[in-house]
Amino acid sequence: MKRVLLLFLSILNFQAMGQTGWESQNSGTNRTIWSVYFADQENGCAVGEYNVYNTTTGGDIWQTQSSGANSLLRSVCFIDSQNGWATGYGNIRHTDDGGTTWQTQVSGIGNQFYDIHFSDAQNGWAVGYGGYTLHTTNGGSNWQYQPTGSTADLKSVFFLTAQTGWAVGDISILKTTNGGTSWQNQNSGATNWLTSVFFLNEQNGWVVGYDGAIFHTTNGGATWQSQTSGTSVPLHSVYFINDQIGWIAASNGIVLHTINSGATWQIQNTGVDKALRSVWFIDDQNGWAVGDGGTILHTSTAGEITANKTLLSSPTFSLYPNPAEEMVTLQTNGPILSVQVTDALGRNVETGHALSLQDNHINISSLKPGIYWVKVKTAEGVAVQRVLKR
Repeated sequence: MKRVLLLFLSILNFQAMGQTGWESQNSGTNRTIWSVYFADQENGCAVGEYNVYNTTTGGDIWQTQSSGANSLLRSVCFIDSQNGWATGYGNIRHTDDGGTTWQTQVSGIGNQFYDIHFSDAQNGWAVGYGGYTLHTTNGGSNWQYQPTGSTADLKSVFFLTAQTGWAVGDISILKTTNGGTSWQNQNSGATNWLTSVFFLNEQNGWVVGYDGAIFHTTNGGATWQSQTSGTSVPLHSVYFINDQIGWIAASNGIVLHTINSGATWQIQNTGVDKALRSVWFIDDQNGWAVGDGGTILHTSTAGEITANKTLLSSPTFSLYPNPAEEMVTLQTNGPILSVQVTDALGRNVETGHALSLQDNHINISSLKPGIYWVKVKTAEGVAVQRVLKR
């Protein structure tokens, strides 16, 4: 018993030292996930390689679904919880049921597309290799080629309205005010490849790229100012939820966070070292980042480590019966956010959902007899308690 207690204390110390504001979620794949979208705190979709990954549990459970594509998918975009599009090499796919099923839309061009974006249910754009841009005005039933006047590999596109949008790639920033009929080059002073563009309104926008490059505009891109990222790794995706608060997903497992429009950026510890390809937030607290090796990360604290999210010294929940043979009931003062069960050596057994966590009950019938530790996350924090499986 003394050995078990010492092991448990070691586990707590390890968790406290390695604590991050991000938690890994099981994607079920080790392939790169390129893009992620969430409609709300529960319903999300991600794409990578040939598959689509859907969740209705905030990412606690991800289900792999075939998109029907015969080549990799690089980008996904939804305009509501049901209607979305995904694109990759010569593919444009559409779903009208939240990603459960996907239908092919004929692009007419077997080109590599890196990004897709819709401003509304009818108007969308796909951008890719060699400056190629496709545009639809009927939800993708038909796509038309739009010349950009650029040969840059366009990696990202963002439209605020059916008329006003931006695209970036290589060292170019392009802007259109007529739905892509014509594009104008904007000078940012970039000397490294640009990878992602995001605008809050027609004035405020950000562009990020390689070598830690960040550029910000407050006049629609007429002028761009460089911001200091504090890192030299490639930056892959930028997202803001208002004119002050934003995040950037980067290589080496780095997420950057700002609360002052990018005047300063802080590096957040995610606990992973894989390249993060896409980031998405639904509010100022809840967000997801995806990337290489099937990585999916989630935060409910804006990616920050806050005092009320640390391990608590005393349990804030009760377990009964204890000892137990088949079912254990959890009783807390508030809703349970997640449950994790580890054995006496600190090895992860399963998450609460995989153990059939329903109505605050955990089914432990499949576990071998012995001592286990149950870690419960609530709005108050994270607490751990022992349970004996007979």
